[in-house]
Amino acid sequence: MTVKSKVKRFLKYSHIGKSTNDWKNKNVIVFGDSIVAGQELVREETPYRDVVYAKLASYYLHAHKLENFAETGTGQFKGQHNLDQLAGWTHSFEGSIQHYCQEIRQADVVLIAYGNNDWKQPNPDGSLHTLDEVKVKLRENIQRIRRINRHIQLVGVLETLAFRKHKPAWHLEGPNGFTYEEMLSAFIEVYEECQVPIFDIRDYHLGNHMDEYVDDRDHFTLAMHKQIAVSLEDFVYHKYQTPVDRLGETIKIVFKGELFKDSEIHQKMFEKIRKLDQLGKQTEVLCFMMDVDFNNKIKRFIDINSLPKNIKITNIYQYYAYPFRYSNNSETLLLKKSTLYNKHGSEFVRFIDEQLTLYDSFKGRWTKPMTQEQFYKYWLQHYISMKDEVLIFKEGKFERVHPLQLHN
Repeated sequence: MTVKSKVKRFLKYSHIGKSTNDWKNKNVIVFGDSIVAGQELVREETPYRDVVYAKLASYYLHAHKLENFAETGTGQFKGQHNLDQLAGWTHSFEGSIQHYCQEIRQADVVLIAYGNNDWKQPNPDGSLHTLDEVKVKLRENIQRIRRINRHIQLVGVLETLAFRKHKPAWHLEGPNGFTYEEMLSAFIEVYEECQVPIFDIRDYHLGNHMDEYVDDRDHFTLAMHKQIAVSLEDFVYHKYQTPVDRLGETIKIVFKGELFKDSEIHQKMFEKIRKLDQLGKQTEVLCFMMDVDFNNKIKRFIDINSLPKNIKITNIYQYYAYPFRYSNNSETLLLKKSTLYNKHGSEFVRFIDEQLTLYDSFKGRWTKPMTQEQFYKYWLQHYISMKDEVLIFKEGKFERVHPLQLHN
């Protein structure tokens, strides 16, 4: 690791020593747009304010109260037209800070949860703003909050993706001349510069698939709000660090063969893993075989093949047995009458002829039957985010592919 990267990492996490991971009896404020505001915008399915992820997380963490000042359509530049006229002030981030300055003085935590309005919409008067102007505004607004309350704990929420025409809008350029990817990078840059911890839901394998959005665009389903709330609880509990912050980034190798049977592909994969290890990069192998004794076999597999001790091997069935476990541990599963159970005796996969169905505990129902290949694709599209580096075996070697290719 270079001196420069060490300094960058120190700055990124230097807030941790002086922050509190205890929301008990604390006052929490949310500033954001429609995603966390919770208005019923689409097909009467988007949840109300009392069940959005921030509110649910405040319950889980025993906060004294959560005040949600988020409003539809708002951002660094844009307010909410009807509300602005009615209330006599602009509901942009800056305007909200000025209006709710007394609440900020009394707050312990502020969540900043603005999403894609700065990307997808021009200013209220029809003029445009640049990406640099977005960064300047966000930086100034963070500083405004800190001037009002120098003891406040800030958290930057990255809701991370939008879909247009049933495809990720990652490289789609908005009317202001920058892409969704560039907007997200700008938010990350400012948060890191201002030492604001980032709650990035991609680090929890959330928000990557269109079925997690109620309108096939950018508003989360109720089930997603519940999952994000659990993840936010984990983030706060671990001193404002995501699993990636705690355990490190991994380069993901997609391996569709039998992991425990030797082959030429295995040797090429081992060679790639060792090369990455020499470069100081951690590998995560994503595998798909169903083996109830995976737990015992995987430890021996790592030892026999002299793989790096920090390697992570994630099996699709192990993942769905315990989707909110972020350690590298695995468990012995039970297969009984074409149904797969986790160690707690809860069924989570049913095999039906040549297909299977998966139980979604947050939705409280089983998925539609899928073929094995559909199941594999379903998992990869949910598990892998746009920030991941992915390697797939093609034409005799492991090649890097963009995560967008998994959505084709």
